Amino acid sequence: MKKTQQQGIKYAPAVRRKLRKAIYDFHVRAFGEEMARVNHLPLAARRRYIGEMVDHATRMGVKSDKPALGVTT
Repeated sequence: MKKTQQQGIKYAPAVRRKLRKAIYDFHVRAFGEEMARVNHLPLAARRRYIGEMVDHATRMGVKSDKPALGVTT
């Protein structure tokens, strides 16, 4: 079976810029400036950056013996 490609809506460049800015502004409000910038990096660069953050935290003594549940309590 062939995989079908999604047919996305073709927006004008000005509309794409406006949408991208709206998404970026939402990410700034939700996650802060640094993570908003990271969220807009290409996937490979984003994974590399997150890996560097984890390595830095480990070097600074942050323990990761508890599982990451996504909940802060």
